[in-house]
Amino acid sequence: ICIFFVCFLLQVRPCHFPDIKHGSLYYESMRRPYFPVPVGKYFSYHCDESFETPSGSYWDYIHCTQDGWSPAVPCLRKCYFPYLENGYNENNGRKFVQGNSIEVACHPGYGLPKEQTTVTCTEHGWSPPPRCIRVSKYENGFISESSSIYILNKEMQYKCKPGYATADGNSSGSITCLQNGWSAQPICISKCTCRGRDECLILSFC
Repeated sequence: ICIFFVCFLLQVRPCHFPDIKHGSLYYESMRRPYFPVPVGKYFSYHCDESFETPSGSYWDYIHCTQDGWSPAVPCLRKCYFPYLENGYNENNGRKFVQGNSIEVACHPGYGLPKEQTTVTCTEHGWSPPPRCIRVSKYENGFISESSSIYILNKEMQYKCKPGYATADGNSSGSITCLQNGWSAQPICISKCTCRGRDECLILSFC
């Protein structure tokens, strides 16, 4: 009987004071001395501004279970979709919560950085920020621009499409804004699969 009782105690662990990120228990200072508490106990809590409970409210109950506190993430970030300049705005002002992802539709000639198509609501807000920037495309690769004017010595990255590489064999490269213009034109050449060096002497340049 004693062995069973010890095993039961080990399985049913009490809950220590909950660390509610971006929120807190109601009457927290009064309740703190009574922790840890047994399984089955529950307490009311509230979330900070810009956060909400999984039920969509600003307050709810957090429950002590055999697996710990439930919900495990009591407060979720609220993300409101902003007005999308140079994009389609069917989601303008719509609310999303932490963990939600949404596809962003930009106007032709615009897109998210690095050819991404979706943004995700995270604990710290949208990632990446829902912003349509002008995308300069060239054959076999692309450059994402956040501005049409660059300061002197500014370096910009470009990336090659699958199956293509820079002259030195990398999937991406960089060019620099110099006093007389860009340091070089972005070039992507087609990769070739061959059995010997002689078969790879002729490459298709963009």
